[in-house]
Amino acid sequence: AEMPPIKVWHIGGEDVRFRLPLLLALRRRGFDVGAVGSEEGGGFRRDNVPYWRYTLVRRLSPLADLKTIRQLHRLFAEHRPDVIHAFDTKPTILAPAAAARAGVPGRVSTITGMGYVFSSNSPLALALRPAYRLMQTWAARSTGITIFQNSDDREYFLRKRMVRPGRDRLVRGSGIDIEEMLRTRPSQEDLLALRRELKLDGRPVVTMIARLVAEKGVREYLEAAGRVRKERPDTVFLLVGPAESEGSRAVPIEEVRRKAGDVLYLGPRSDVPAILGVSDLFVLPSYYREGVPRVLLEAGAAGLPLVATQMPGCRDVVKDGWNGLLVPPRDAGRLAAAILRMLGASREEREAMGSRARSHVLEHFGLERVADAYAEIYEALAGRSAI
Repeated sequence: AEMPPIKVWHIGGEDVRFRLPLLLALRRRGFDVGAVGSEEGGGFRRDNVPYWRYTLVRRLSPLADLKTIRQLHRLFAEHRPDVIHAFDTKPTILAPAAAARAGVPGRVSTITGMGYVFSSNSPLALALRPAYRLMQTWAARSTGITIFQNSDDREYFLRKRMVRPGRDRLVRGSGIDIEEMLRTRPSQEDLLALRRELKLDGRPVVTMIARLVAEKGVREYLEAAGRVRKERPDTVFLLVGPAESEGSRAVPIEEVRRKAGDVLYLGPRSDVPAILGVSDLFVLPSYYREGVPRVLLEAGAAGLPLVATQMPGCRDVVKDGWNGLLVPPRDAGRLAAAILRMLGASREEREAMGSRARSHVLEHFGLERVADAYAEIYEALAGRSAI
């Protein structure tokens, strides 16, 4: 008799929709896919992917977390997936335990970076590190395979014995949908219209896309823009992304507006491919511990040379001097110098770096490559192949 397809669920938080292209790629490979998240989930219904919503509280809250584990346990016990795959900090800690109790044979977690606790040196972040280590070590006991998106995170977990050797894998990023990028590539008319709208004609354009939070390096970018424009006043600096209202880590919109002479803040935009299309250089001075910054991959895939920080995740995308430049985190002076160096390079050199960035992303971070790696892990955990 023919084996039924392996039922795989992806478990995430309020942006679980980013896993949709990956789930569709897995469905094309014959998996029966579904997702559980804390957001609305309209996109899943459009693509006919079963979706369940659960309650997930981002902050530390034992009572809320117990409620979450119970909800997940009920879902898993009722629908019996063969493999659950959790993404983001909270789900990777809570979902494997719920799945183990419900008898789900395949339990996978992807560590999508180590977040605020390892990005900030605030007393709170430092105090939370031992708790994070303890919870991840506890979660790993219920997890079959822990997947890392960059080698630094993997090293750290192995060194601190937070994951058992042999139960770890490196799969870079969550897969950039190159085909989709080619399909939705902006036309020359769109690019001309955008250049006119933003008055960019013939001027070098430097772009950063991020939420307005301190650890994405927004302040360093604003500061570096002022320094660069003293030497090259024709340079246009674009900043794209939503303002954050929450907490001490938000960079207030007034602070960004004070730099309006140097940086054009466009807010969140739905035409990111076109923005990348009119840019000459992409900058991400983040000191946030991400798995692999998605926006850096998108900019690389768009063929832009990159300037980023010597941080886990960024280092996996940018090879210093080859497809861009790496600078120390939290250093606006070095950031400005790197931007000036890139703007001072010949157009040929910038284009060569951009095309290397593009081929590096296509080769190592493409959606199909990630889907193949995940498929192999799921088959092994569901007992359909050797691990």
